Amino acid sequence: MTNLFAHQIAARAAGGRVSVVSFRDPADGSETYGAAYTAAGGVGGRWLSPQRFVERAHADAAVAVLAAFLGLEVR
Repeated sequence: MTNLFAHQIAARAAGGRVSVVSFRDPADGSETYGAAYTAAGGVGGRWLSPQRFVERAHADAAVAVLAAFLGLEVR
């Protein structure tokens, strides 16, 4: 069995998942990306990172780091 930290146990118990989300500026149609954490079934809400990335690859990297920290898979 893997030794997990308390925050990783809690994130897994909540059925959390991390993903990349896109934001579109209605004024000019430009798109930026960010990281999000969502608890299973919407219970516990959703957290959106305040950081926005112009390049999707940068958001992918941020999500990968968040997933590794929380001990979750990227979905």
